[in-house]
Amino acid sequence: MSGMVVCIDLGGTKALCGLAKKGRIAQVKRYPVPASGTKQEVTNYIMELVKNTITDECVGIAIGIPGVVNSDTGEVFEVTNIPAWRDVQLSELLCQRFNVPVLVHNDVNCFTYGEYRYGEHGRVNFPCKNILGVCLGTGLGAGVVINKQLYTGRYGLAGEFGSAPYLNKTIEDYCSGQFFKQRGTDGELEYLSAKAGNTSSLKLFEQLGTHLGIAFAHMQLAYDPDVIVMGGSVTQSYDLFGESMVSTFTQYEQCKQLNIRISQLPYAPLLGAFALFEQKYHVETSAFEHA
Repeated sequence: MSGMVVCIDLGGTKALCGLAKKGRIAQVKRYPVPASGTKQEVTNYIMELVKNTITDECVGIAIGIPGVVNSDTGEVFEVTNIPAWRDVQLSELLCQRFNVPVLVHNDVNCFTYGEYRYGEHGRVNFPCKNILGVCLGTGLGAGVVINKQLYTGRYGLAGEFGSAPYLNKTIEDYCSGQFFKQRGTDGELEYLSAKAGNTSSLKLFEQLGTHLGIAFAHMQLAYDPDVIVMGGSVTQSYDLFGESMVSTFTQYEQCKQLNIRISQLPYAPLLGAFALFEQKYHVETSAFEHA
């Protein structure tokens, strides 16, 4: 009997749910996230997502969380953009409810591992052993693959550059959607304004690129990856900030060869969650045929 895995990519404003099998995602649906809900309301919301997605063929659940988690125990410690949802034994709750094994991981780690396993960077023609995945959206997060293995660090904090001090705040405040929010505006509105030729909006994206260039220079010096893969909603405006970003980090001699690419892999976080589920439970893709 064949089997599938329920995969969820939880964000600060939306969640994507789908069914994965043999490295392919199907039946992906998008749901709004009750980010201001209580701890129990958000937990009930996750349960409902799984309930709406799971089938009799499913052999497990894999979920990426935009916050600090313990991937060994499946506990969610905190989620910045869902403030009430903290100290949740998510894996245990899901196992009890649905009676299948569960993987809980950081969402950007899922994105990065998905890119490594299924993006062009992991194929024979692109034999990258070291990848840094950076997601630019509501916030900024990064995942690290070193010598073909996902590296999370002692406390699962490896790659959390967004929280690093920068100027008078943090890198995330200058290198994500927060950059626009803290200026009393919205990234999407500024994007449309910039595309229409508004000078002040164009200047904002130029400034964003400058901050990102400095952030990427620090990331390059910290990990020296073969490639940095960018994903997230902010990358849709790359044509507005890319030039200033590149001109900034190439000022540093050690970063002149920095290789940055925009993700072209649909549903990379879902695919990464699936791959990490396989790895954790020692399940070979072909073994699903005999589950």
